[in-house]
Amino acid sequence: MEPTHPLLVGIDAGLTNIKAAVFDADGRELAVAARSSPNVDAGPDRVERDGDEFWDVTCDVVEEVTRSPEVDADRIAGVGVAGHGHGLYALDADGDLVRPGITSLDSRAADVVDAWDDAGRCSDVQSITGYEPFVADPLSLLGWLKREEPAAYDAIDRILFCKDYLKYRLTDEVSTDETEASVFFDLARDEYSTEVFELLGLDDCVDALPPVVPSWEACGEVTPAAAERTGLDAGTPVASGLHDVGAVALGAGAHRPGQGTLIVGTWGQSIYLTDDLERSFETDGLTRRFLRDGWLRYRGTRSAAAAADWFLDECCGDWTAESDVDRYARANERVDEVPVGSNGLVFLPYLRGSTDHPNARGSFVGLTEDHTRAEMLRAIYEGVALSLSNRLLELAGDDGLTDVRLGGGGAKSAVWSQLFADVLGERVVVPAGEEMGARGVAICAGLAVGLYDDHATAVERTVDPDRRYRPDEARTASYRTIRDLFETAVDQHVAVWEKLKRVGEKPGADASG
Repeated sequence: MEPTHPLLVGIDAGLTNIKAAVFDADGRELAVAARSSPNVDAGPDRVERDGDEFWDVTCDVVEEVTRSPEVDADRIAGVGVAGHGHGLYALDADGDLVRPGITSLDSRAADVVDAWDDAGRCSDVQSITGYEPFVADPLSLLGWLKREEPAAYDAIDRILFCKDYLKYRLTDEVSTDETEASVFFDLARDEYSTEVFELLGLDDCVDALPPVVPSWEACGEVTPAAAERTGLDAGTPVASGLHDVGAVALGAGAHRPGQGTLIVGTWGQSIYLTDDLERSFETDGLTRRFLRDGWLRYRGTRSAAAAADWFLDECCGDWTAESDVDRYARANERVDEVPVGSNGLVFLPYLRGSTDHPNARGSFVGLTEDHTRAEMLRAIYEGVALSLSNRLLELAGDDGLTDVRLGGGGAKSAVWSQLFADVLGERVVVPAGEEMGARGVAICAGLAVGLYDDHATAVERTVDPDRRYRPDEARTASYRTIRDLFETAVDQHVAVWEKLKRVGEKPGADASG
């Protein structure tokens, strides 16, 4: 019998944290628990996860919310799971990982991608999937595994993504959803592509591709063993869930073509929903199947809020010490005092490279001895806003944006939120609540158990705007000029980044080009 006031659990297993949140049917957050993601530094360019440790941390956060005094666990009607995209979590025939999971922070497959690129295979793949293989995607990691760890490669029985591994541990069922599966799709045919695997010499992996269960349908039920570890009832339906980018978009209220979402988290994401598949082959970015009939296009910026945190950590420790005001409030006060353009200072926010240029570096351009820390911090806010906004505008193209949702930790800042509206020249909405990824897959769970009729109904009921920002016409005009300057600076730094890559690469390396 369905509970009279059902609750929904969303699990969001990201690269930085693993979170669980409980929502009521109207989308209100009742309890949230988080732990650091158990990433392991496995050597240069390698970031892995032990499967059992990953499962244990996930169980801990779910158990914490199910035992929260704000939550009646008997009312939990369904569970949804999101996880970081790309990476590789492959099972053998016994259901064990063939080796530790590989996260999307990993870049061990760089030379595999370079070799495929030199042979023209990356562009061939792009003509089918809409994107070229890159260092952390599962195709590249399978290529690396075949070359470097053939025993593990030969043992692969099922290819899973991060959240699919957790679903498997919760339900004993193997599946993925449309957002993850479409990494391997022939987009024109809207199904798995065997040709891509043949092009890359990975055709023996085709049979390991998991069945696709739509994100809004149940893929299994919580097993008695998982129930004992998590506090969930055995038999609770588990929705197939979403890649975390799609989960955040849905949790922010984006489900229709034309809607844009910007995430200012540790990473930044620019997300655009479309029904125009042709643009996937015309613009940069990754394309994924999304919900019933749409496509999700996105581009990542590897350091967004992380860039501000870096500067506050390294340069502004006294801002916290000199006041009871928390450091973010003090930072926002200082940034708000600086005029548009940071008095001639531009910041390139590529402290962790970028998805377009893996070797990119962060830079202040135009720095003088007269610049203050407040101006440098405003330049960081502006650089992140320009980077994410430019990508969103490129993804939207001539189709334009119907509305823009802003989320992530940076959206807590009114100054930064207004700055995004001014840079875009578009109205920006900050939805209520903080756990948009968990809410997105909780919506999937609600659909899977029949709590909502469709995605539109679910979003209308669960996603409320918290704040709205209108662009200031004068500031938007100023940012058009600054945008050109920013893009020029990026273009002219590409050669420098390539040379910097060689510095310290090995004794005697030629850094002259």
